[in-house]
Amino acid sequence: MPLLPSCKDKEIAYYAHSLISLLIMFGCGQLTPITPLTPLGMNLIGIFLGVLYGWIFIDIIWPSMAGLLALMLIGGMKPNELFQTSFGDPLVMMMFFIFVFCATINYYGLSKFISLWFITRKCVAGKPWLFTYTFFLSIMLLGALTSASPAVVIGWSILYGICDKCGYQKGEGYPTMMVFGIVYAAQIGMSIIPFKQVPFTVLGAYENMSGMTIDYAKYMIIAITCCALCSLLFIVMAKYVFKPDMKKLIPLDTEGLDTEGALRLNKVQKIVMGFLFALVVLLLLPNILPATSGIARFFKTIGNTGICMLLVTVMCLLKVDGKPLLRFKTMVDSGVTWGIILILAVVMPLSHAMANDESGITKFLMALMTPFFGNESSLVFALCMGFFATVLTQFMNNGATGIALMPIVYSYCTGMNVPPELAIIMVVMGVHIAFLTPAASASASLLHGNEWSNTKAIWRTVPIVILATWATISAIVVALGVALF
Repeated sequence: MPLLPSCKDKEIAYYAHSLISLLIMFGCGQLTPITPLTPLGMNLIGIFLGVLYGWIFIDIIWPSMAGLLALMLIGGMKPNELFQTSFGDPLVMMMFFIFVFCATINYYGLSKFISLWFITRKCVAGKPWLFTYTFFLSIMLLGALTSASPAVVIGWSILYGICDKCGYQKGEGYPTMMVFGIVYAAQIGMSIIPFKQVPFTVLGAYENMSGMTIDYAKYMIIAITCCALCSLLFIVMAKYVFKPDMKKLIPLDTEGLDTEGALRLNKVQKIVMGFLFALVVLLLLPNILPATSGIARFFKTIGNTGICMLLVTVMCLLKVDGKPLLRFKTMVDSGVTWGIILILAVVMPLSHAMANDESGITKFLMALMTPFFGNESSLVFALCMGFFATVLTQFMNNGATGIALMPIVYSYCTGMNVPPELAIIMVVMGVHIAFLTPAASASASLLHGNEWSNTKAIWRTVPIVILATWATISAIVVALGVALF
């Protein structure tokens, strides 16, 4: 029986990967440039690949910091310029305040309220398939408003209560299907809101490269449609392919699922819920109102970052029963994922530098892609990028995958003079539907460690679901995307 790697072996592997990351980061520029790459372009590619290698095999924190140092040392950026375009970038600041806001939602227990509210409606009682579809929609929404991992944990806790009431046991078809179905719903739900972690990172990388702005409202129309239809697809596959026993769900008393009183909101929770709706509305409002209106001009002046700062400021200002509605330090300590902040801080200046004509990277990537996509339509390119993103994410971080593909998308769309939105959306959706291997995401790791599921069941069913989902998303993007963009 093979022995597990010792601590010493892990430490050796860690330092070996660290050395490789640094060698790629600082050594690539020493190679002879490949036309049309310039010496600056070689250095920037080395920084990009070195940081990416570090994110995959080591950690997020120090490779990102090393990448920032490399941009100053060999990337042609002065310290003031670097920090202005990294930590001072509006997108980085916006992500910081989004983390604080989402931490407040979790702090006041609104996550469980959101998931329970849907499945306790009287219209789903006694209708197993409608109940299951509604359950998936609630987990999608929860994944959109928080993130996949907490949505999965909350969804599973509700599922266990359902199984206990209905008499389902481990290994039966319905709980086995639902365990990975909840992960599926949470994962694709994370793609709905464009200013959440992974979508925001990928969109921000492209916007920084191109200087253009992606229309959030149009993005959300496509993403919401994809999520709703993909959830319905899962139900159809469950009914005609997986065929679990649904009879035990018919007598389920859905109102009895609220064992902790989560559905009874207090005054503070109602106020926070109001701020949640305000955040979504205000971020979308400038794209909906006429550009000449005073309200639209105000919100466009302060931008999305300013809107987030405004709401967090008001929540810090307000006191309910003598206590601040938002305890800023507490929310920062518990809610801010500094790894994501550092990823954004290094991606923003790096992506901008890579898109610069002085690097020659755009021309180089275009020369590589022309034999494959030069004679194909932008739709074929977009669908291929989505599939490629899904495959890559099985082995590396979803945010890192999306970032790695943005220079390719930028180079192709710029060179062919075609709209980039469809390819970007396919990449964002593609990285979210990858949950086959434990390396794909944190929620995929949770799935493989769940005792209600097993590896055989995952590998037998998940690939079919992923392929069917990619095909469904592709059809939606082609149909809606062409009309909207």
